Amino acid sequence: MNDPIHERGRSLEAQFFATKDQQLLAKLKQQMEAEESRASLESASGIHDAAVLDSLLAQNITPETLTCIGLIPLVAIAWADGNVEEAEKEAILQAADSSGVQSGSASHAILEHWLQVHPGAELLASWKAYIAELKNTLEPAAINQLKSSILDRAETVAKSAGGFLGMGSKISAAENLVLDELKGAFH
Repeated sequence: MNDPIHERGRSLEAQFFATKDQQLLAKLKQQMEAEESRASLESASGIHDAAVLDSLLAQNITPETLTCIGLIPLVAIAWADGNVEEAEKEAILQAADSSGVQSGSASHAILEHWLQVHPGAELLASWKAYIAELKNTLEPAAINQLKSSILDRAETVAKSAGGFLGMGSKISAAENLVLDELKGAFH
């Protein structure tokens, strides 16, 4: 027997569950995209704290932006003494690789160019201005982790070359000045 009220009820149920399924699928897709974005930011920054990464994502900071934020100080350290030593270049390219900057990409080409031709003081000045803006928008924990990640990598590059016959400080006076300038940008 054909009961129009029951048929309409079943149709309404099917429509309700189809809509719920679509909403759940959309939510799942959104969660997966957020996890991918968080993983990309983690790779680019070296920051592992999910709350900090979510704070960066909330500010629409992309992995590409974060990569630039992390690599510009390394280039500044490398040029501190007036030339880029091979060990510094290798340390920077390794940091870039670990940040997801693939050989052959446009970002990698720009980085290699900066390691051959001094990019000028304007690049570091722009970086410092960007950090000043970030300090006004990010949570203190996010800024502290970003600072730590950047300064650790910068110090690694500074230590990658220098010293005399393995003696003395591996960080030159000029590199120490740039490190101090980088630290000052976060205060």
